[in-house]
Amino acid sequence: MKSKVNNIQFLLTLLGVIWITPLFSQNNAGADETFLGVGSGSRTIAKAQKTAISPSQIDSTLQMDEVKYYLEPKQQEVSYEIENITPAKLKIVEPLDRLYSGYLKAGAGMYLTPFVDLNYSSKRSKYESWGVKGNYQSSFGNIKEMGNTTYSDVLLGGYFQKFFLDHDLWAELDYERNRYQFYGIDTSIYQGLFQDTSSTFSQNYDLFDFHMKFNSKNTGRDTNKLRYKTWLDFHHLNSKYQLAENHVLIGGHSGWVILENEFLGTFELDINNVNQPSLSLDTSTYDINVGQGLTAQTTAILRFNPHIYTRKNNLIAKVGFSMQSDINDNAKFYLFPDVEASYSLFNNVFIPYAGWKGNVERNTFNKLRIENPFLSEDIDIKNTVQRSNLYAGIRGSMSSNFTFNFSANIDRLDNFYFHVPDTISSIENKFQLTYNKITRTTILGEVTYQNGEKLKVAGKAEYFIYKLRSDNIDEDAKAWQQPDFKLTGSAIVDLSDKLIIRSDLFLIGTRNVYSFNVPTLSNNIVDDINDQNTHFNEISGDRYAYKLKPFVDLNLSAEYRYNEKVSAFIKFNNFTAKRYQFWTNTPVQSINIFGGVTLSF
Repeated sequence: MKSKVNNIQFLLTLLGVIWITPLFSQNNAGADETFLGVGSGSRTIAKAQKTAISPSQIDSTLQMDEVKYYLEPKQQEVSYEIENITPAKLKIVEPLDRLYSGYLKAGAGMYLTPFVDLNYSSKRSKYESWGVKGNYQSSFGNIKEMGNTTYSDVLLGGYFQKFFLDHDLWAELDYERNRYQFYGIDTSIYQGLFQDTSSTFSQNYDLFDFHMKFNSKNTGRDTNKLRYKTWLDFHHLNSKYQLAENHVLIGGHSGWVILENEFLGTFELDINNVNQPSLSLDTSTYDINVGQGLTAQTTAILRFNPHIYTRKNNLIAKVGFSMQSDINDNAKFYLFPDVEASYSLFNNVFIPYAGWKGNVERNTFNKLRIENPFLSEDIDIKNTVQRSNLYAGIRGSMSSNFTFNFSANIDRLDNFYFHVPDTISSIENKFQLTYNKITRTTILGEVTYQNGEKLKVAGKAEYFIYKLRSDNIDEDAKAWQQPDFKLTGSAIVDLSDKLIIRSDLFLIGTRNVYSFNVPTLSNNIVDDINDQNTHFNEISGDRYAYKLKPFVDLNLSAEYRYNEKVSAFIKFNNFTAKRYQFWTNTPVQSINIFGGVTLSF
């Protein structure tokens, strides 16, 4: 019994402990309270737990953590198969025409006129270029009633050009020999006197001509690098009658482009030395006597020409000046303007332009004798001073085939030379030079038309007005031997690249000349100066002034190309067959039919 009671006590005690423990736990926390009420069971209501919130300041700047991405490479396995294809076929076309190293042109014509022209040169190369040449032409026939009119011309020469990375070097050396006769004798006075001799009034010249250039390659305006050109020219000339001339020209040109402006400068040193004989004619034997000693003359010209090119839209302007000096026994200094402006209208359809400049022009004996081969060797040589050249005009292109240029200019020239008959070392079959101050007005017009390589036509017309403004006492002075107009034209027609037809036209106007002998109508002179019965004017100094007639010289030629190596040609020189006179008493040959072949190898 006691054991049973003890078990009941132990059980009640355990239940009491289990019941009382949570109550103490809740009271200690102070969070829960227990209410007992009437009902079928007990309910517990939990007290709400509230947390006090105090206001706090929060920074508006958010700190963002750096986000890092990592891409793990993963190789995708693929499979492929090789498919065979046929190889491509390329058609190679030579971009440039085929070149031949050698070229030979040979022929002969009337008046026993042989002709040979030979050229041999290197082919295309990016390192160097060279070539040699030879030319021979002569005439063993005579012009009717003019005595001995034979001549011969020989030319030998060659050139070499070297291409560097930034520069080009070019040099050329030529030798030329010219032999001919002073045949311009008035046959009405000296008929038959010089018909059979080849030594009287014969002449020959030997010319050694050397040229060299050294240029930079950056010649375009699209670079701001300094570019330059340099040149050296030299010639030595000697003649049968002991004339000797040495001429040296050294020059350089440099330019720099800055923004839209181009700054340029040119410098030249021009030196000429000539030793001339003193000549006289023995009228008893008609031999030319060479005097004792030579007349030596050395002259120099210095030129310095800075200028600026500027481009603004359609306007191109050049502004600069030229300082020059003419040094002989004394020195003369000149300051010339160098200005020019042009403006493009309608995309270069019309380009009006105008300018103003001046220059000291070098006159050498070699230059003068090429212009007129019948000059006496004892002429007086002076440099021509172009004090002012004022010009204006308009040029342009009406289409891609047609271009034109029309202009007018007024030149004020000192020491401008005219050709007059020589009576010291000849019987008026040579020429001396006389100098004067003139104002020359030139009106010019030229047009060109080109249709590819099949047709090319060009024409040029010039009209001259001379006004002498010298204090010379010669009141009868005129622009002797100068034509009042010139008309030149050329045309080339290519028929299927097989037959090539060329033509050249020269129309020269009247020229004022004078003679110490009474002229005759056989001289091709204008015969209506005063009236129908008189063809000359007698002027002071026992001179007779008259005019040489205008003349036309038409040359025609045709070339048949058998293939690219061989062709044949025929020429008709002076097709109108007029024995006209450009220089007094020196008629040219009549029509000359000339033919031959060409060969490339």
